[in-house]
Amino acid sequence: MLEHESFDVSTNAAAVPAAAPVAAPSGAVDPRSITPDQVEALYIEHRHLLLFIACRKFRVVEADAENLIQEVFLSLLQTCARIENVRAWLVAAMCNASRYYWRVQGRTEQLPEDFGELSDPDSNGLPERFAMQMTMQKVLAYLQPRCRETLRLHYFEGRSAPDVARELDTTNRYAEKLIHNCLRRAREIYRSITTVQR
Repeated sequence: MLEHESFDVSTNAAAVPAAAPVAAPSGAVDPRSITPDQVEALYIEHRHLLLFIACRKFRVVEADAENLIQEVFLSLLQTCARIENVRAWLVAAMCNASRYYWRVQGRTEQLPEDFGELSDPDSNGLPERFAMQMTMQKVLAYLQPRCRETLRLHYFEGRSAPDVARELDTTNRYAEKLIHNCLRRAREIYRSITTVQR
């Protein structure tokens, strides 16, 4: 008589069937009915591809690329329409997210390296602005009073040529000629002041 072997369920791995891994949905997907396990499977299957697209194709920093992948999967879950090819949708979404990332980056201005040492961010380039103001004051001092007044009205107050003509009690044509000639004279003076003598 054969004796039956007794299996201890707690110690014998053969007695307990392993949980089958959830396969990522292939082909068409309805995001409204996708399960968390299927999302995880999709993430595991496509993460390296999406990371490669962001980092190698669009030169996104890896840490930011990881964030973009999360945003892409969030968009997937929020999509109400049926997706016919989930892989193609994820790739397209990653490309769009990477392009948007660079558009946002392009709108931000990088701070100067010595930002921490500046008490006021507006003080960046202050010496150059002061030098330009002093130079322009000197240029204006060399001009005839009528030219000085013409340039002040047109360039500093933003008045049109007819306004300048009324203010100086002259014709529009002469005011235009005056603006042109005074500006040319101011440029000549500026060049003579700022030209380095050798």
